[in-house]
Amino acid sequence: MPKARGALAPVIVTLSLILLASACAEERPAATAGAEEPGSAGQDQGEEEGTVTIAGQEATNRGSQDVAGASELELEVGDFYFAPTVLEGEDGQTLSVSLSNDGAAPHTFTIDDQDVDVQLGAGESGRAEVTFPDSGALVFYCRFHISGGMLGGLSVEGDLAAASGGSGGGGSGGGDSEDQPSGPGY
Repeated sequence: MPKARGALAPVIVTLSLILLASACAEERPAATAGAEEPGSAGQDQGEEEGTVTIAGQEATNRGSQDVAGASELELEVGDFYFAPTVLEGEDGQTLSVSLSNDGAAPHTFTIDDQDVDVQLGAGESGRAEVTFPDSGALVFYCRFHISGGMLGGLSVEGDLAAASGGSGGGGSGGGDSEDQPSGPGY
């Protein structure tokens, strides 16, 4: 019998490791992009993380938020995303955006059409004043990581796919623009 027990030990250990690996692989952190504090502007429900097309380019989707009538918003800047990704407001509305870089790399919050370009190191915070377009949508993005899907939009009932204000202007989003700085990070 000692040989039978000795042969079973590696099998039991292997099965235990497989079960443990399976359990760890299924455990995923809860998405916080949809979380909001009481009294904040409404978050659209049912948005799942994935991608959304903005200015002809795929962007990491961390939800949209209706900010119509609001004067302030907290925007999370992370590695390859903005949360929320799409801000829905009113034509001509001005919004003070508090930016917090929760990522490990430096990022920017850039809107070409409004000469907005705030650079944030890892863990840094900043502020930007933005104005919603009279109609359509306007792009904001990270100069360092736009090609990785790090862009979002200010929308006034606009078509995000045709949004303007991306890298180089003109609405292309221009993720592979040669004059775009590569920046630190990824």
